[in-house]
Amino acid sequence: MKKLMFLFYLIFSVTVVSSQQIAVTGTVTESETGEPIPGASIIIKGTTSGTITNFDGNYTIETAGNDVLVFSFVGLETQEIPVNNRTTINVQLAQSTELVDEVVVVGYGQLKVKDLTSAITTVKSDEISKTPTGQAMQALQGKVAGVQIVNSGAPGSGPTVRIRGVGSFPSSSNSAPLYVVDGMYFDNIDFLNPSDIETISVLKDASASAIYGVRAANGVVLITTKKGSLNTKTSITYEGYYGVQVPQNVMKMANAEQFVNYINQVGDPIDLSFIQNAMQRYGRSRINPNVPNVNTDWYAEIMKSFAPQQNHSLSILGGNDKTSYSMGMSYYEQEGLLEADELYKKMTLRTSVDHQANSWLKAGVNFSVSNSMRDIASDAAWFSAYHAVPILPVYDNENYEQLLEANVDFPSNYASAQLLDYRGSQNPFLSLAFNNTRQDKREIQSGIYAELVLSPISLHLKQIIISPCCF
Repeated sequence: MKKLMFLFYLIFSVTVVSSQQIAVTGTVTESETGEPIPGASIIIKGTTSGTITNFDGNYTIETAGNDVLVFSFVGLETQEIPVNNRTTINVQLAQSTELVDEVVVVGYGQLKVKDLTSAITTVKSDEISKTPTGQAMQALQGKVAGVQIVNSGAPGSGPTVRIRGVGSFPSSSNSAPLYVVDGMYFDNIDFLNPSDIETISVLKDASASAIYGVRAANGVVLITTKKGSLNTKTSITYEGYYGVQVPQNVMKMANAEQFVNYINQVGDPIDLSFIQNAMQRYGRSRINPNVPNVNTDWYAEIMKSFAPQQNHSLSILGGNDKTSYSMGMSYYEQEGLLEADELYKKMTLRTSVDHQANSWLKAGVNFSVSNSMRDIASDAAWFSAYHAVPILPVYDNENYEQLLEANVDFPSNYASAQLLDYRGSQNPFLSLAFNNTRQDKREIQSGIYAELVLSPISLHLKQIIISPCCF
C-alpha cells in the first residue's frame, strides 16, 4: 500500500512540475541577412496566447515546458519549435517560396500585388519556357493584355513590342520599351537566354515614367534573372529540346489555269501576249492547250517543308552562409523556312555572385557574354513570290546559255519573267541566291553593386551630434 501511494505521489509531482509556467526569451532574425525581425508573431500552438518581437527582434513569453511555439512573419516561412523546458530559443526565419508570386519588383523596391495602383503583369519562368523561342519577349505573345508583340518569323530577328500603342520617344519609328535587367537599363534583351529569366514584369501605365523618366514613355519591361540562395546545396539543371518548324496558314496562290482565265476575262492585249510568249517558250499544257506547260506555286517553291530548331541550357545554383552564386550556359540554333542560307546560332554565358559581407553591407557582380551568328535571307523573296506569275518556271536552261554567251559575270539557270517581256524578273530565287548577309554579334554585359544599410550608422551619428561633448 505504501509503494502504491509513493508511486501515485511521484506521478502527481511530475505532472505538477511539467505544467509549471516558464519564461522563454530569444531573438527572431532573418536567415539570409541575419537582421532582427520586428513584429514577428510567436503563438503557443493550439491557443490564442502569444506575443510579438520588439524593434530589436527580441521576445519574452510565458509558456509551459512541453508547449510548442509557432514563429511566423509575413513573407517568411513559419516554424514550429517545441519548448522542451528551455528558457532561451533563438529562431531564424527563411523567405517563403510560396509568397514570392505576391511580390513585384518596381523601380523603388518591392511591392505586394494587392498594394499596387498601376497596371503590372508578371510572367514567371515556367510560362516563358513553354514557348520554344530564342528571345524571351517572343514567348510573351498573347500572354500579356495590352501588349502587342509581332514576330517576323526570321531566325534571330527580334520581335516588335508595343506597350500602349506607338510612342513618340525617341522617334515615331522606334517605340520599343525600356528593358531593366537586374537594375540595368537596355534597349533590347537579345543577349539573354530565356532559361536564365526568373520573372518578366511589364509596367503598362504612364506612371512608370515617374520612376524611370522619359525613357519609360514607351513602357517598361522589368526582368529578374535566376539567383542562387544562401545555405543551399549546389544544384545543376539541364533543359533542352529539339523540334521542327512547319509552315502554317500558307497563302494559296492561283494556278496557271486560273491565272490565264483571269487574263482572258480582263482582255488586255499586252497580258495576252505574255501568255502567248510563255506557250511559245515552254510549250502548251497537255490537259489544256490554251495554258502554258508551266504551273508554279511560288510559295511552295521558296519555303521548306520543315526547319529544325534546338536549344540546350545548363544552370548551376547554390550558396553558403554568406555567398550565393548562379551560372547559366546555353546554345540555341534555328534554321529558317526559306530555301536559302538562313540560320541563327547563339551561345550565352551568365554568372552572378552575391556576398553578404556583414549585417550592413551586401555586394555582388553580374556578368554575361553572348556570341551570335545570323545568316539573313533577303526579304525581297516574299514580295517577288507574291507577284510572280505561275506561268514562269523556277529554272530555264536556255536562259543560262544566253547569259553565258553574253559573258555575264554571274550566269544562272534561273528563269526570268523578262524573257516573256515582263518588266521585272519576278523570280524570288534570284534574290535568295545572290543576296547573302551575315551578322556576327558579340556582347559583354557586366555590373557591380553594393547595398548599404544606413539605419544603424545614422543612429550612431545622431547620438554623437546630440552628445554634450559635441557642443
